Amino acid sequence: MKPSLSLPAYPSELEDWWWNQALQKWPECGEEKILNLIRKEVIRQSDRFNKTRSFDPQSYGARDLSLLTYGNFFFPRTWNAMTMSMAEAFSYRGWNKPKKGPIRVLDIGSGSGASGLSVLYFLKKFNVPNPVTLDAWDYSGKSLAFLKNIHSKNSQLWPQTKLTTKRTDLRDPKQKDSKQSYDLILAGYSLNEISQCSELEECIHRIESIADLLSPNGFMIITEPADKNTCMSLQSVAAAVSTNSKKLYNHAPYFNGLQCPLNKNASHYYSHEVRKTRTTQRVERINQPLRLETHQVKFGMVMLGTKQPQPQPKDFSVCRIVSPVSKKKGTISFIGIAGDGLEYRYEIQRRILNPDQIKILTKLERGDILNVDTGEIGTDKNRIRIPSFTSISWPFSPRWDIREYN
Repeated sequence: MKPSLSLPAYPSELEDWWWNQALQKWPECGEEKILNLIRKEVIRQSDRFNKTRSFDPQSYGARDLSLLTYGNFFFPRTWNAMTMSMAEAFSYRGWNKPKKGPIRVLDIGSGSGASGLSVLYFLKKFNVPNPVTLDAWDYSGKSLAFLKNIHSKNSQLWPQTKLTTKRTDLRDPKQKDSKQSYDLILAGYSLNEISQCSELEECIHRIESIADLLSPNGFMIITEPADKNTCMSLQSVAAAVSTNSKKLYNHAPYFNGLQCPLNKNASHYYSHEVRKTRTTQRVERINQPLRLETHQVKFGMVMLGTKQPQPQPKDFSVCRIVSPVSKKKGTISFIGIAGDGLEYRYEIQRRILNPDQIKILTKLERGDILNVDTGEIGTDKNRIRIPSFTSISWPFSPRWDIREYN
């Protein structure tokens, strides 16, 4: 399988930089003692990120152990989720850089910068010639200090970029006197910090307030952990924002500005990405006794824009995979959300496939976008029979390492 886009791997320079920070913080400790300190904090943070979604300055951003644990273990995950999302905006959803002048990026709830820096690195790796400015807003002064240090000490990773940080209350991020507009606004695992509320209406208002800072062609990318309730809430907020707003459109994860149908239909599945990835050696070393899942990055994603989304056929011929690919009962099948906003089961008979074709199809991932040129509707109108392997193409199927998918 040839990917639609080969993504740049997480830089080894950052892996080394974060570990050196830990060594400098605890020079009297041996490597194994530092690893054990980090492992204990990984368990606390894993629950915080994936279950409670409860943060305050005392629980994150104020303690060195918390920051260094995040940097050495969780930073690559947040980085990879935003890289994958940026790849979709860049290669499939029609985000366009300014014709001249800098690309302006705002990272809301930036923390130590995983999302914002990943976008800088992505743009430079894909030879975007514009200079890039990154404004990073967060409540934690310590996190922002780490971000400034990372950016300056690893400047070779993002040439022609400028960073500005601001310590601010994320619950009211829009500055009344701000005259700046942004081509990209990022909220990487930080929506809970922006919308510390239970009322949907208030969450919508805050998202709309942030989106007021978008340029005429700007995109807002929100990523969240793959917890079911969190992802369902994210899709509900996006649906309400795009329905109520006169200037915001829902660009992703689905098509033609349509909402996620999985919430309304009480589906077995919910909207989130599951992407195979390669972990760093440091993450593997930390994780060895913990045995957490590190070879996949799982996340929910929403993309809002100020222009109308690119039109797609309003039928089953374009779909985003939202389930694992199943190989049983003589078929290969998966669930997809199509261009008409409906949920379909797509299936192809294994007997018409050769071994290489079976291998390719079983390596499709949750989040890939497919075109199905000649599908056939059976007696069940929600089941699409794919007549041949050549009926399928994958216009958005990014991968981290092209050799892994040959």
